[in-house]
Amino acid sequence: MKKKKVYVFDAYGTLFDIDASCRNLSEKLRVDWHSLSTVWRQKQLEYSWLRNSMNSYISFWDITKNALDFALHSKGIHNNSLRQELLDSYFEIECYPEVYSFLEKLKIGNNTTCILSNGSYDMLNAAVRNSSLTNILDDVLSVDLCKKFKPATEVYELVLNKYPENENEFLFFSSNCWDIHGASNFGFKSVWVNRFNRVNDILPGNPDFIVKSLLEFQTNHL
Repeated sequence: MKKKKVYVFDAYGTLFDIDASCRNLSEKLRVDWHSLSTVWRQKQLEYSWLRNSMNSYISFWDITKNALDFALHSKGIHNNSLRQELLDSYFEIECYPEVYSFLEKLKIGNNTTCILSNGSYDMLNAAVRNSSLTNILDDVLSVDLCKKFKPATEVYELVLNKYPENENEFLFFSSNCWDIHGASNFGFKSVWVNRFNRVNDILPGNPDFIVKSLLEFQTNHL
């Protein structure tokens, strides 16, 4: 029996535009919005990795708030109203322009599509809804289920728990290079969506494909 293809997607930076929050409020910020967004994102990741090491899980939404507080303080911004606007905007986040058509093509081809993310379910469900992806995604898997953050193996195992390995073959997409290495080291074939022209990390595992966007993968590999 031929195995069914399951396309697994990281959420933030891969499907959803993580810079949108700061970019959309750039006039109110009065600082380099891109620099603020970069620090915010980096601290999100660092705090998730550190909490894995400390066995001290909290939801990614709480990590997002802690990371934003660090980023704002690092830029000398002490404005509770602006802080709340930035947090609120995370629940209005939308996908990159090519995402809908890419997922739609996979759906038409009778493939299974699934999100696997550090994000909490409230964050992810809002992002999926805002981007009108509800009807073209088969499932959303959050680390809320295992209380560990990527690249812990327990996270990638959530996919196998949902879709038995003997029935399915997997292709994992992420814009985060470290996530690609984590998934590859776990055993998934992987696609690094290198949107920002980053340098490959020196870690176990390697991407099977490197593209600049989902559209490039669609054009060359579907």
